[in-house]
Amino acid sequence: MELVDITDLKSVGCNGRGGSSPPARTKTIKVLTDLAIKNIGAGSTGRTKFKLAAAIVYKNNIIATGVNSYKTHPLMSNNWHKEGQYFLHAEVDAIKNALKLVSVEQLTKCELYIVRVKRPRSNSKEWVYGLAKPCNGCEKLIANFGITKVFYTVD
Repeated sequence: MELVDITDLKSVGCNGRGGSSPPARTKTIKVLTDLAIKNIGAGSTGRTKFKLAAAIVYKNNIIATGVNSYKTHPLMSNNWHKEGQYFLHAEVDAIKNALKLVSVEQLTKCELYIVRVKRPRSNSKEWVYGLAKPCNGCEKLIANFGITKVFYTVD
């Protein structure tokens, strides 16, 4: 599996390091950025602490998205995630949603994008990108489904 950090995010409107993304990648990142910012989670605060969104992309088209949440799914209770990691990760949610639309064989021809947004300070109103590299459990799950190219944001 090839993990690619996305370091050229200026064109999406958040802090990043110079350069410009190919148009389709920029569009995907923008869609995921908006989805992550709007991610409403469960719990007493009504919002998740970590705002992540992921997309399964086939031939530059988003076919499924996912967000992290306080819900869980049987894919999270595999042998790859650590015991106690029951919250649904965005990558797993995107794969779960993609499998409703495509076969496992078709999924091997897709790319995965993961975006994390956060506030740089507790009283800030702006959003910046954060590290969204998949955890070890998600890396193993992604590899198990044959997805070989993964793009993720960095701090």
